[in-house]
Amino acid sequence: MTATTFTLVTTVPRPRVRPLGTALRALRAFGGAAAGVVLLGDYGPPEAGVRNPRPVYAPGPD
Repeated sequence: MTATTFTLVTTVPRPRVRPLGTALRALRAFGGAAAGVVLLGDYGPPEAGVRNPRPVYAPGPD
């Protein structure tokens, strides 16, 4: 049988959280997306999950 010892780690180094930097990054991302939609009419790539506002339906039986 083997004996294994585990060292107990009491402190975990965490990265410094900068809420202002995170908020500015989010504002930049959402602002850029909103400007792209409003000014350019760009909804992004089709795989992004945004549906076409004017879908083309299959013609009905005539």
